[in-house]
Amino acid sequence: MHDVIVIGGGVIGLAIARELADRKSVLLLDRGSTGQGTSRAAAGMLSPLSEADDQGPFFQLSRASHAMYDDFVRDLEDETTVDCAYSKDGLLAITSTDDSATELQCRYEWQKKAGFDVELLSPDSVHKFEPLVTAPITAGVFIAGDRSVAPRLLVHALKESCSRRGVEMRLGFNVEEIGPHIVRAGHLTLEAAHIVVASGVWSSEFRCLNPAIPVYPRKGQILSLGMPAGAFRHMIRWGGSYYVPRPTGELVVGATNEDAGFDMSNTPAGLGRLLTEAQQISSHTGSYPILEMWSGLRPATPDGLPILGPSKVPGVWYATGHYRNGVLLAPITASIMRELIENGRAGHPIEPYAPSRFHTSRMPD
Repeated sequence: MHDVIVIGGGVIGLAIARELADRKSVLLLDRGSTGQGTSRAAAGMLSPLSEADDQGPFFQLSRASHAMYDDFVRDLEDETTVDCAYSKDGLLAITSTDDSATELQCRYEWQKKAGFDVELLSPDSVHKFEPLVTAPITAGVFIAGDRSVAPRLLVHALKESCSRRGVEMRLGFNVEEIGPHIVRAGHLTLEAAHIVVASGVWSSEFRCLNPAIPVYPRKGQILSLGMPAGAFRHMIRWGGSYYVPRPTGELVVGATNEDAGFDMSNTPAGLGRLLTEAQQISSHTGSYPILEMWSGLRPATPDGLPILGPSKVPGVWYATGHYRNGVLLAPITASIMRELIENGRAGHPIEPYAPSRFHTSRMPD
């Protein structure tokens, strides 16, 4: 019998297991290989300001996790010697229409008034930041504090850290049912004082959960290009598309957001749109080689917020439904789950994310 069973080996499950392993015996279960699902497909943008229109509860949760990232990555890299390709070069948000410029201006004004490090840019200033941008510019904002990380390297570091801290991992383990302090798969039953459901899009598959978890998949197609050294320094967001440059010379271009069930195929329509918009941001990318094309399934919820906290089943906790923010929210989620399991309460307000809010909810038709 373990103290804690964590179900799910993505960035959320691994971060929780690592956080608990110093004081608890932890068993991590995953239906496949760790980090090969949503976490592997993510772009790794740590950018709570670029889409925020107010300082609501979810923004506060995201900012709190963002503030933890410097220490989170430094400790991981020191412990494991894995370079997570963590970048602090900031994000450039640009627009090409008057309507989008007005929206960006409003976002800039409240963020500046709130004391955040944001800078309103003229079109000429945008080109000083990124000379290879060729899209017509109506407005730009530079967000100095935004970060990025390479999710695949982050998962590798988390897995190595978990191994060093004594986390037992069983991979290819297909959980079927969760009850009070037990997990069942076929004829096998495992026991633990605490069970954490951190299985992303698969969290709704388990029998006997109460409340049921209304998580459903949203497909994201994404690709990477090989850019010349130093071609782009900052993340760039333009409408629904973005660039994430890596120190390795990759330029990640994303991403679609599709209601396609569990279909993970790459399509001409999805990839074609990404390639077109990549060239609209910068025509120079038309000559860059395509390095990789892939897709992932984001664990969405009806209200777009994660599910964090106790279920009605004794000993069972939820840490799932992070949608597009799993990498960003990994540090705060791990901290919250440790506090809940050790003290019965969290240091950060989690009422908006309570599982009980879904007791009558249904997944979208």
